[in-house]
Amino acid sequence: MGGCQKKTQKDDEIKKLILESNKRSYNGDLSRLKFLLSIGDEGLFPVPALVSEYYEEARLCWYRGAFVATIIMVQLAFEELFRAHYRAANGVGGTLNNGKKVDQASFFDLIVEAQNDRWISKKEAELLHSLRKNIRNPYVHVKDVKGNGKSDLHEANFVTQYLKIRTPELIGHDVKDDAKEAIRLLIVLLPKISYRTLGL
Repeated sequence: MGGCQKKTQKDDEIKKLILESNKRSYNGDLSRLKFLLSIGDEGLFPVPALVSEYYEEARLCWYRGAFVATIIMVQLAFEELFRAHYRAANGVGGTLNNGKKVDQASFFDLIVEAQNDRWISKKEAELLHSLRKNIRNPYVHVKDVKGNGKSDLHEANFVTQYLKIRTPELIGHDVKDDAKEAIRLLIVLLPKISYRTLGL
């Protein structure tokens, strides 16, 4: 009987922590949800199941304020959309025009292939390369500070990333800015590209 009461108290404490956390995060969640709704919601659009899951998880990460996760999930959604398309077009184990196997191609390779195939425009390719190079890479390929010991705040290195995450007021840019740009690109561009897969 005592064990049951102890468990209930623990559950009550956990519920209280959740409610307090929800109160603290409410304004941020509301602001991020308003932003999501302001850039549109395509509803259902034709994508493979894994792409759909990445898309939804990217939106959820943004809404809950998991900014690095948002960036990574956005990139994964685009990459898997391209990869799934080329698996279908070239067959499982197929290759891209550059000779690389579809499953071994990088995000860069897939963007280039999609542009060469006129599946995406030059402008869209530029946006996706920017996502890859300027938004995603700095968080997944964090570099050391250059040998002179100085940190260039425009370069991707662990100091810049730390400042973006912990003290953005010092550099005037933060991880939220990067995530916001990534999620905007996902919601605006991914449905358009997915419709083209079906010739729509």
